[in-house]
Amino acid sequence: MWYRLLLLAFPSRIRREFGEDMARMFEAQRRVARSNGESLTRLWLRAIGDALVYGTAERMSTIRTGLRSGVGELRRWRWWMHALVQDLRYALRLLARQPGVTLVALLTLALGIGANTAIFSAVDAVLLRPLPYDEPERIMMVWEKRPTEGVLDNVVAPADFVDWRHLNTSFEAMAAMMPTTVDLTESGEPVRLPAGVVSPPFFDVLHVRPALGRTFREDEAIAGNNRVVILNHGLWQRRFGSNPDIVGQKIILNGAPFEVVGVLPVTFEFPDSELELWSPLPLEGLSQPLSRSLHQFSVYARLKPGTTLQQARADMDRVGADLSKQYPDTNRTHGAWVTPLSEDLTKQVKSGLLLLLGAVTFVLLIACVNVANLLLAKAAGRRREIAVRSALGAGRWRLAGQTLTESLLLGLLGGAAGLLVAHWGIGVLKQLAPRGAPVFAMEHLGLDPRVLAFTLLLSIGTGLLFGLLPAWQLARQNTNDVLKEGLRSGGAIRRRLRVALVVSEIGLASLLLVGAGLTLRSFQTLLNSDAGFAGDRVLTARVSLPGTRYREDAQILSAFDRIEQRLRAIPGVRAVGSTSHLPLSGQNARIGVAIEGREPKPDEPTRAAPRGVTPEYFRAMGITLKGGRGFTAQDAVDSPKVAIVNETMARRYWPDAVPIGRRVRLGGTDTWMEVVGVVGDVRHWGLDVPVNPEIYMPAAQYPWRALNLAIAADVEPAGLASAVRQQLKEIDPALPLSNVLTMNEVASRSMASRRAVMLLLAIFSVLALVLAAAGIYGVMAHIVALRTSEIGVRMTLGARPADVMRLVLGEGLVQALIGLVIGVGGAVLLMRWLRTLLFEVSPTDPLTLLAVMVVLLATALAACVVPARRAMRVDPVTALRN
Repeated sequence: MWYRLLLLAFPSRIRREFGEDMARMFEAQRRVARSNGESLTRLWLRAIGDALVYGTAERMSTIRTGLRSGVGELRRWRWWMHALVQDLRYALRLLARQPGVTLVALLTLALGIGANTAIFSAVDAVLLRPLPYDEPERIMMVWEKRPTEGVLDNVVAPADFVDWRHLNTSFEAMAAMMPTTVDLTESGEPVRLPAGVVSPPFFDVLHVRPALGRTFREDEAIAGNNRVVILNHGLWQRRFGSNPDIVGQKIILNGAPFEVVGVLPVTFEFPDSELELWSPLPLEGLSQPLSRSLHQFSVYARLKPGTTLQQARADMDRVGADLSKQYPDTNRTHGAWVTPLSEDLTKQVKSGLLLLLGAVTFVLLIACVNVANLLLAKAAGRRREIAVRSALGAGRWRLAGQTLTESLLLGLLGGAAGLLVAHWGIGVLKQLAPRGAPVFAMEHLGLDPRVLAFTLLLSIGTGLLFGLLPAWQLARQNTNDVLKEGLRSGGAIRRRLRVALVVSEIGLASLLLVGAGLTLRSFQTLLNSDAGFAGDRVLTARVSLPGTRYREDAQILSAFDRIEQRLRAIPGVRAVGSTSHLPLSGQNARIGVAIEGREPKPDEPTRAAPRGVTPEYFRAMGITLKGGRGFTAQDAVDSPKVAIVNETMARRYWPDAVPIGRRVRLGGTDTWMEVVGVVGDVRHWGLDVPVNPEIYMPAAQYPWRALNLAIAADVEPAGLASAVRQQLKEIDPALPLSNVLTMNEVASRSMASRRAVMLLLAIFSVLALVLAAAGIYGVMAHIVALRTSEIGVRMTLGARPADVMRLVLGEGLVQALIGLVIGVGGAVLLMRWLRTLLFEVSPTDPLTLLAVMVVLLATALAACVVPARRAMRVDPVTALRN
């Protein structure tokens, strides 16, 4: 689309004959540049230069041809170009004549245009640009849907994925993916690396070819054949020194040798940008059948050519219905939901980005109102000049064109200054972007050609927007009346128009302030909500035991027992516990459960989130025991199986009974567990996400190879990290420690998206408030200047200075009140539509609305004080004489 705009530089006959070919050629050049890792900026700059040079040459050729057929058209073109040059020179002189006013206008426009450019760069990169794959519109995500639970994006069970792959008729390739971590114990210090475990067609789905070596073969999905790995380009460079002979070599992962079969290209991108390497997912040759109750896969698929999204969804509905009949115990309420990958990746950030784009649009409108007021004030002093030019023969369109040229020039200069603001703003966006967010291109934000084109169009549109009113006012004035008024003509610009602009400015600012205030209140409520655990002075870290050296359950249990004992001996440590899934960390699992004596209902699935924990975990995390007992050392592998449930699970599955003493078992197993305790609810999925049923099991009875340590301390927990690493190194030097964070840092990361939106809204609201105050001050100062004679008459007739001040302040406050009523009303309606962004705060929250009114009225009052004091000091004699 943007390249086709460049083609407008060519005459229409060239576009009709060669436009399609030129667009296709440019698209091919862009794909080659992207695949080679070249800068697209250079390609766009070359395209812009070619369009300007060759397009102008073709147009001049057309004009020369027109000399023979139509000399009049060439003369008109020359006249318009001569008039444009004249207007530009005159506009520059006008702007230089009043440097103070010009500087204020440029600063105002730079803030408005720069903020819009920065946010648009994020919207363009995340929402508008196609994904960096071949034919990205054909790449789909296939999730498990549970209509009875209102869930459309649940992770997929392994057995269901295998059946989907074989039974569907809509996809040319389908692959499963599961994130994990591996320990790299050679080529330097031991390090824990995030990795992706994928079924072999994964890279075929994305149409990605490695820079070195090959992708996975189908036979490498068989257990025992999967000891191969593909490296990301960054890991290959950083850890292996860009060794070109790396393919075929073996590296040690989790204590076992893996053969490197490929290196991905530098241009490869994936939503989870932290993944460093890839290995095959074994789906065949396993010692146990694939599970239908343990859900853990994300599924990627590529549509067959000509297949639509609706056809794929109907096809997967058929597959889901067949599996539901075939496996009623596990699949009776399951189905499959197909969604485009681009839509799936942006659903979490789309509303926030659009909200910010709306906020900066309001800021730009306020800036336009301010500049329009400035130009109206200047126009009041130019009415006699325009009248004289009109009397000498200048037409209205010619006069309006000259005024619009000035505003367009001002808009373009403001846009150029706005690029500096945008550059700074993009840096802020990169800092505020949540780490690990599953979206593309946040790290690549910049002033690329698309963003520069947006800034150019925005600058032109802004210049037209704030220039129309002054141009219209000057062009429609009556020449005779202005010339008769003489020096008093400056007062003839109607005050009603400028007051209306101030009212609209206050309305826009109040709308933005209400939105920011409600977002801030939501965030405060979120911070003050009960998370179900005490995160202060708790250090967390993840330890994963490699299966090659810790094969038996007894070895796993002994290792974690030794780790916890050594960590308890560190000075300042109060308690040490471990869990398989740390709250607010993004780690999760969910499984079907059976409740003894409870018949399952088709429309009410019985599920819970399993958690393996050690006995001291609840104490270390400050999780309250509501009833029964906690786990003890006696809950060993050969003891009767026990479990602890959270309050939500107790209420949902034993609504009229005490769960302690009742029995429950996990789906796919025959082992019953006795419920021995009930603990308080923990906000595991997020502080703003409802709590789901959770079932805790002793890690001694259900060993986990990877556990998250929770180390409660009486000292600052961050200072314990080095001591924890040292203790772990003494136990096993090849065992790396990862995700070392305080629990407060874990919670903070879980709220990063909300925090970023809140901070940016706060910044834009303050900016809007400052611009609104400047607008009120400018209008009131100009009105006072125009009413100097009137004020002099009032004071001559006995008005006191205090009366004059009250008059000016009253006018300003009336304007502010009208704007407040309009803005607050609009904000309440808008936030009702966006109430999903709020947390336990009503769109009509009285505290927020009252605070916004007080702040805006105080700002309006402060902005009116200086003009009011100036009016108090008017000398009646001097005012009447002038």
